[in-house]
Amino acid sequence: MKKTLLSIAAATLLITACNHTPKELTHDQLADSIEAVDTRIMSASMLDPVDTTMGNNMLTLCIQFADTYPDDTMAATYLHKAAHVALSMDRIDDMVACYDRIIDSYPDYEKLDECYYEKGIALDNAGRKDQARKAYQDFLDEFPDHFLADDIRKAIPLLDMSDELLMEHLNQGGNNASKQ
Repeated sequence: MKKTLLSIAAATLLITACNHTPKELTHDQLADSIEAVDTRIMSASMLDPVDTTMGNNMLTLCIQFADTYPDDTMAATYLHKAAHVALSMDRIDDMVACYDRIIDSYPDYEKLDECYYEKGIALDNAGRKDQARKAYQDFLDEFPDHFLADDIRKAIPLLDMSDELLMEHLNQGGNNASKQ
C-alpha cells in the first residue's frame, strides 16, 4: 500500500510538473520533481538504458534548478546527477557541460574530486583521448595527493596506446606502459 501511494504521489508530481511551464515551479516543487524522477530512474534495472523521456526530464529539471537557484547547496548535487544521467544516455557533451559547470561554479562542492575523475573516465571511454588527457591532468593539478592520483598517472600514458598495444599491455600485467 505504501509503495502504491508513493508511486501515485510521484506520478502526480510528474504530471503537475509537466503541466506547468518550467518557470512556474517553485523551489520545492522543482526539488521534489527531481527527486521523484531520480527515484524512478534509480529503480529501473541497471541493465536497462535510461528511459529517454525520463532522462531528458531529469536533465531539464536539474539544469533548471541550477539556473534558477545557483546559490542553493543542492545545485551542484543536481548537476552531478544530471551528468550521470547524460552519461547513461550517451550524451557526452551534456555530461561534460554539467561537470564543467560544477568545476567552474562550485569549487567547494564536496564531490568535486569525483566530478574531475568521472569526467576523465567518461571521455576516455568515449574515445576522446585528448579531452580525457586534459581532464586527468586537471584532476592531478587539483588533487595531486588524492588516493586515485597514482592510478591516473599510470592511465595517462595508456591513452596513447593503440587498442592492440593496450590489450598486450593488460595481458602482460601492465608492466609495459611506456612501450608504444
